[in-house]
Amino acid sequence: MNTTELSEKRYTVMLVDDEESILNSLRRLLRGKPYDLLLATSGAQALSLFELHPIDLIVCDARMPFMDGPTLLREVHKRDPHCMNILLTGYADMSMITQALSDGYIFRYISKPWKDEELQLTLDEALEMQCVLRERDNPKKLISE
Repeated sequence: MNTTELSEKRYTVMLVDDEESILNSLRRLLRGKPYDLLLATSGAQALSLFELHPIDLIVCDARMPFMDGPTLLREVHKRDPHCMNILLTGYADMSMITQALSDGYIFRYISKPWKDEELQLTLDEALEMQCVLRERDNPKKLISE
């Protein structure tokens, strides 16, 4: 898949963080990208939005009250294994991150504070990977197009 094909499609991206300032920073960074953004300030709110909208990618804070990021992303992965998940972490809890990666329910993790270019590249790679996985798992769609 080339970059032109990736950029022609709009994606639904959910940003999840209990800090409004982080959500606002992410929203500003992604302005002008081919993303329809959904914002959630808790795991429960994110799951509610997930039930209402088809979501391509989630960028989620690791540490949030009541439901942490890995718990949320594990649940999302159970419901839709094609949804790509990226964990944002300000704390180096490598055992949690390693477990999430090895269990396969997060695509990557990014440390806070993030580098804008790194975050954008990671989102692009995750969405490209998702396209490949969906095409692999739905070969009839390729034949009909």
